[in-house]
Amino acid sequence: MALTKLMASAGYSLGSALTFVLVLNVGAMVGAIAGGWLADRFHIKYVLAGMYALAAVSLTLLGYKMPTPALFVLIGLAGASTIGTQIVANAYAGQFYPMAVRATGLGWALGVGRSGAILAPILIGVLVGMSLPLHQNFIAIAIPAVIGMVAVLLIQHDRSASASAQRAEAVVALNKAITRVPGTPGA
Repeated sequence: MALTKLMASAGYSLGSALTFVLVLNVGAMVGAIAGGWLADRFHIKYVLAGMYALAAVSLTLLGYKMPTPALFVLIGLAGASTIGTQIVANAYAGQFYPMAVRATGLGWALGVGRSGAILAPILIGVLVGMSLPLHQNFIAIAIPAVIGMVAVLLIQHDRSASASAQRAEAVVALNKAITRVPGTPGA
C-alpha cells in the first residue's frame, strides 16, 4: 500500500490511489505474460534489460503531473516492468543455473525479488516522511531499476547452463555431421 500512500500524498483521492494499485497489479500480470512471450522470441537477457529500462522510465515519469488516463498507462507499465520483470527474471535464473543447483539458484532469485517487495514500502515510507517533491520520490524509486538493468547487462550468459548445453549440442551435431561425410571412416 506504499503506492497508495505516495499517490494520496500527491493529492489523489484514496479511491484513485487504490485504483492505481489495481492497475499496477494488472500491469504486472500483463508484463509477466508479455515478457515471457518476448523472452521466448528474443534473448531473455536483453528482454530483461529492456524491461528494467522501461521500469526506470515509467517510474520516473510517475512523479510528474499528467492527465489521469496517461497516469494509468504509466502505472500499468510500471507494474509490467517491475513485478512482471521479477517473474521473467525467475525464468532466466532457471536457464542460468545447472540442474544440480537450479532450485537453489531460483530460490536466491525469488528471495532477492521478495526483498525488493519488502524494502520498497519501507523506502517509500521514508521518502514520504522526508516531504520531498513528488518527482524526487519517484526518481529514488526508479534507481533500483537502473541497477537491475546494469546488473543484467553484466551477466556473462556464455557461462550459463543453457549456453553450455547449447555448445554441447552443437559439438554432438558437428561430430555426427563429420562421421557422415562420404569417404571418411565410419561413413
